[in-house]
Amino acid sequence: MNMKRTRISLLAMAVASGAVMAGYAASAGTDADATGGDATAIAGSAKVRTLPIEQYLPTPAEFAKLSQAGGKLQQKCMQGLGFASFQAPEQGPADPRETFTDLRYGTVDAAQAARTGYKPAFVAARQTAKAGGPAAAAAADGPAPSAAVEPVLNDAEWLAMTGTTKEAGDLAKAKQAAPSQVQGKDIPPGGCIAESTRTLTGGGEQLYADLAQDINGQSYKESVKDSRVTKAFAAWSACMKGKGYSYKDPMQANDDPKFAVPTVSAEEIAVATADVACKNETKLVDVWHGAEVQIQQKMINAKAKEMDAIKKAKQTALAHVQ
Repeated sequence: MNMKRTRISLLAMAVASGAVMAGYAASAGTDADATGGDATAIAGSAKVRTLPIEQYLPTPAEFAKLSQAGGKLQQKCMQGLGFASFQAPEQGPADPRETFTDLRYGTVDAAQAARTGYKPAFVAARQTAKAGGPAAAAAADGPAPSAAVEPVLNDAEWLAMTGTTKEAGDLAKAKQAAPSQVQGKDIPPGGCIAESTRTLTGGGEQLYADLAQDINGQSYKESVKDSRVTKAFAAWSACMKGKGYSYKDPMQANDDPKFAVPTVSAEEIAVATADVACKNETKLVDVWHGAEVQIQQKMINAKAKEMDAIKKAKQTALAHVQ
């Protein structure tokens, strides 16, 4: 962790997590690449599938609420340490189009594929309108949810917020080098970031827990190697071959370099449409999702004690923001 930065992401401030929301895109395989890093889709556009890990990780909407609450707690903490003018920026609402498993198994909506290929509709609209400026982009897709502006912290504010110094190159050294007071007042362990998280969770120092994120990502990686899924991939590939396309699995089609451009071509639409049709014909997504549910649940069961604590922390935090 590079402690030389002068900015702190509000989301990291709110939950004291290094990875924050990256797990949503990363766990969805490579789908984020085809959409410029945005691994979301329009909620309700296709069958909504749930995963066991959702009991342990905040949804995007829940995360937005927790971020807002965390920011207010950090502001109170900072002002209590003598930073009277410190203001935590207001966190914008979660994108209502975002759900937990959007694009996790690739493009699954035939209507969307026919319109925008492998790019979620709102992403394609933004990319097409980008040349026309912000007004054109807003007209094409509506205004995006407002984003919080990251605060720029001086050395004393950084110390109060994180309980570390900016000079040290890693977290352990930063903690060792950090004074225990700022402006004559004791800094809570881990700074105002950790203090806000402990308040939300009833004592825990992590909400968007690394273990839950790891399971969320690892279960996906394991699922693509599962024999049931690889068999379904083979059936899907044969189906695509019958339609004139040669791809070994849906990720290869999704990640075709030909489609890694802002505009949506007729070829991309044709491939994506065939992809969805073959997923339906082979019941690939049902097989894939079913396999991952089993894999994920097994991983959760293996860490039952730790996962129970993570679930409790999430539930306690959400109870505080209702």
